[in-house]
Amino acid sequence: MKLDRFFQSLLLTSAVVVCVSAPAQGGEVTDDVQGQSSTQTISKSTLDEKVAVTDPTSAQMLVQSPTPTNPPNPEQTTEEQIIPIAAVKATSGEKGVEIILETPLGEQLQVTNRSVDNTFIADIPNAQLRLPNGNAFNFRSEKPAAGITEITVINADANTVRVTVVGENALPTVELFDDNAGLVFGINSTATAMQPPAPQQPAAQEPETPQPEQEPANQTPQQEPPAPSDDAIELVVTGEEDGYRVPDATTGSRLDIPLLETPASIGVITEEFIEDKAPRRVEDLAPYISGVTAGNVGQGGLFTDFQIRGFSTGSQVYVNGLRDNSRSLIRDFANIERIEILKGFSSLLYGTGSPGGVVNYITKKPQATPGYKFSADIGSFNFYRGEIDLTGPLTDDKNVLYRLILAYQDSDYFVDNVEDNRIFVAPSVTLSTGEGGTLTIEGEYYRQDKDFNTGAKFFNGQFFYDRSYTDPRNSQIYDHYRIAAYLDQPISKDWSLNLSGQYFNTQREANPIFVALGFEGDTLTRFYRTIFDDYNQYNLRGEIKGNFNIGATEHKLLAGVEYNKYSSRFNGVNAGFFGSIDVANPTFDVPIPTGLTNRTVDFSDSNWGVYIQDFIKFGQFRLLAGLRYGGFENINGGVTQQDDNYLSPSIGLVYSLTDSASVYASFSQSTEPQFGLLSDGGFAEPRKATQYEVGAKVNLLNDRLSVTAALFQLEQTNIAESDPSNPDFSILVGDIRSRGFELDVTGKVTENLSLIAAYTYLDTEITTSVVPGQEGNRPINTPEHSVGLYGKYEFTEGSLRGLSLGTGLVYVGERQGDNENTFELPSYVRVDLGAAYKINNLTFRLGIENLFDIRYAAGSNNRANITQGSPFAITGSVSVEF
Repeated sequence: MKLDRFFQSLLLTSAVVVCVSAPAQGGEVTDDVQGQSSTQTISKSTLDEKVAVTDPTSAQMLVQSPTPTNPPNPEQTTEEQIIPIAAVKATSGEKGVEIILETPLGEQLQVTNRSVDNTFIADIPNAQLRLPNGNAFNFRSEKPAAGITEITVINADANTVRVTVVGENALPTVELFDDNAGLVFGINSTATAMQPPAPQQPAAQEPETPQPEQEPANQTPQQEPPAPSDDAIELVVTGEEDGYRVPDATTGSRLDIPLLETPASIGVITEEFIEDKAPRRVEDLAPYISGVTAGNVGQGGLFTDFQIRGFSTGSQVYVNGLRDNSRSLIRDFANIERIEILKGFSSLLYGTGSPGGVVNYITKKPQATPGYKFSADIGSFNFYRGEIDLTGPLTDDKNVLYRLILAYQDSDYFVDNVEDNRIFVAPSVTLSTGEGGTLTIEGEYYRQDKDFNTGAKFFNGQFFYDRSYTDPRNSQIYDHYRIAAYLDQPISKDWSLNLSGQYFNTQREANPIFVALGFEGDTLTRFYRTIFDDYNQYNLRGEIKGNFNIGATEHKLLAGVEYNKYSSRFNGVNAGFFGSIDVANPTFDVPIPTGLTNRTVDFSDSNWGVYIQDFIKFGQFRLLAGLRYGGFENINGGVTQQDDNYLSPSIGLVYSLTDSASVYASFSQSTEPQFGLLSDGGFAEPRKATQYEVGAKVNLLNDRLSVTAALFQLEQTNIAESDPSNPDFSILVGDIRSRGFELDVTGKVTENLSLIAAYTYLDTEITTSVVPGQEGNRPINTPEHSVGLYGKYEFTEGSLRGLSLGTGLVYVGERQGDNENTFELPSYVRVDLGAAYKINNLTFRLGIENLFDIRYAAGSNNRANITQGSPFAITGSVSVEF
């Protein structure tokens, strides 16, 4: 909707005449004909006992009167009960389009409806849409029937579900009724469901107010609508409201709080953007969230190490809110619904870890509506990939849902002697536990055959991008097993219990040829090592959530306890240095050394925490505050390296300027253990960090577009890093300060143009250091300026209907290649293109990465290990969905 129409709609709101047709016994209907709005509390009835909530014949007249505010129902208020709606279903049948809000408590839902131009709007101020794992979501269906442009069902705020029906040329007819499944909206377009008034009864001669006593038999006969098919309407779970925008994300608070009221900067990579961008690597998405860069791709490209506000994410990577320490794996996109990135403010809920923020992967969950998707991809560097995604109910009552995701990939890399082959299987099931509760169990098997890539080199003032330093005898195979369970169970109308647990095991069998981390004259030294290791991890978390009031304040309380344990056994041959590699002309004909000794090392890391958090709403203010008390222990080779307790406070204050704009300020502290052995035989003390942040958020264009701006200062002390000259030890770096400005814009500029944009200004400095020459330097991999921009235009009319075109631009400024600032990674601009064409159930996609084939360094570890960005690459795909 354009801005001028938006403001007209605010001045010319209309509503609906309520006509009661055989309401159920005990049903209560409160209507306000003069004010054109209605609030209804509906008891159980049959499908034939309907309440019509829209009379299109009077819509033109009602637009002329403003809509007053309805008084709240004194017998049941939003604060007393928020009813979860577990699923939304849309079908087309004899009665027209039916939207079903599935809940066993449908009779307790309150409905307030109104109309604006050709749009019918129904608000349910005591309900919340929720996925099986408890996260909020929304549904959207475009062009669902003749005369109906769009139907949406969204979370308007933390307590209100909004159903919107847009008529193409006139206000649609909407009937409201309920059955055992929940609350049902029956929808017909005015054009097909109602005949125009007879000529002898012009609108000017009609009374100003419709006559409620007039019987249907005396009205102008209705024209029978064409019988629609019985096929289910394809309803897309977008996970966001408009384009690439989301109204809420639980990573920041684990509560049903809109992003507008959350005192933190949170970026979300949605499922729609992932599909449009079609990335091969997770790090390709980093530039589109402000404050986030790919950093150094660790261990030769075997995992992605995001940099958030200048700090490595380290162990702050999560799957559905549970810690994921399997850093030696590249997470596959097949089972990722979206990625939520919380910047700063994370210690309260996530415990020990990097102060920069948290990366949280949200997996795909079983759906009540059957869906079957098959896709195949082919592209540059011998890239071949196939995926299968199946979901739906296993029982007629939909109390048991399933999902099965399969993926297979056979691919070379843009660097010679490197492959990236995968097998991925992810089954899951969701069980209804009664009273709106669900239990979701998901499994995962992931086999990854990914060769170690030693990266590009910087030597004698020159970057060497166009050759491989990876020995073809290199081999690394990972087998990863994961099982997790999530229980979300209401225990009363205001309180719920959330339990979650996860176990995973990763086995690595590697016979790699590593290049050493330094130069000797004009050559690179290298060393040989075999590795057979076994990683195990357990994660347990229990939380209780509750809503209550104290005086004029509303509270959302969260209290929880968690325990994480990670252990590994390394078994392999010690490093053996052998031969050398010519930087300009690398060859791999040196025999592998023999006679090296074998060693076994056991490592374990555990941490626990108890925490409490309260979200307080009073007037225009929102306060999110809490405290965590926790501890951690690290044992390496039977020796305890770290054993300590800590406190992490967090507090954030939001002031709501309007319903669409807010400002906030926050303060948080965090602790991060360090497990490296210093050269003197001691262990580094934990890192400590403090962050201050202020920001502003605004929703524009009728809430289609969201803008977030943030200023922050973050300081971390007592930092130790791996010693470049001796990887078996750590060295103290000192203290680092990071401060900057971030700007994110996401959503839809128009109904056809989706946009995601990010800008970051980052000022980082090593403020103190025990390493000579580092104090005052800029830390590694921290550009001063970076920009990410991607726009997609969808054609919805004419011969190009179904076509979408996307363009992306990434700019990353100069970065230091090491903390000593001895060399610099140049800035770069990368342009990507994307296109998709949808026809019926088929979707064809084409993606072009690095259109102008520039060669650039994406990140650095040191001169001998630089992460190279992909050159020009093209990928085509076709998918079919039922």
